[in-house]
Amino acid sequence: MILYSDDTSPYCAPVRAAIYAKGLAIPIEPPLGGFRSEAYQRLTGAGTIPCLMLDDGSPLPESAAILAYLDEKFPDRPLRPDDPEGRAKVFAILRLSEGGIVAPIVQFFHDLSDGVAGARENALERIKTGLGRVEFFVAGSGFAYGSQFSQADCVLAPALFGVKALSGMMGEPELLAQFPKLASYADRAAKHPAIAKVSGELQTALAGSEINAGAG
Repeated sequence: MILYSDDTSPYCAPVRAAIYAKGLAIPIEPPLGGFRSEAYQRLTGAGTIPCLMLDDGSPLPESAAILAYLDEKFPDRPLRPDDPEGRAKVFAILRLSEGGIVAPIVQFFHDLSDGVAGARENALERIKTGLGRVEFFVAGSGFAYGSQFSQADCVLAPALFGVKALSGMMGEPELLAQFPKLASYADRAAKHPAIAKVSGELQTALAGSEINAGAG
């Protein structure tokens, strides 16, 4: 089993966070020849990152699918609650974070590189909407859903790291402070070893490269 990942991709960060939190010995490697290469396209089918190559040699793309698989395959240190309501709420926070925060950040870099007029304003509006929606559902203490570190944290905490790191480029350096419950959560989540490790990887990657948009 191998995870193909790129430290610049915010879609890859949640999967690495889950691997670290669960203590899994899964090799993490960059895409063969880059994720746009023909070799990587042929190997993975979808040609996106992250992609988990399973033990039978078949590819599993899409970060949400990989997160679900890892918890099923390796039930020790579960990253989902035991009850169906809890699992559903964790998944809701995960999806709101991915669609409302991560996706607009990636689109922002696409638009900047393409010279799209109003890229900063468009990104800021979308991310504010996303942050507001997530703040409504995130817990007021502990992790995203109560006291247990979950898949929701694997997505939300790196996404908020991205907001803090990039909001200055959008013209509002203190953007996260406008959402006090999320700002407080981000400080708490940053202390978790898996999030601290992923945040360090993101920081190093951001220092030398723009966000990789070929993710899923």
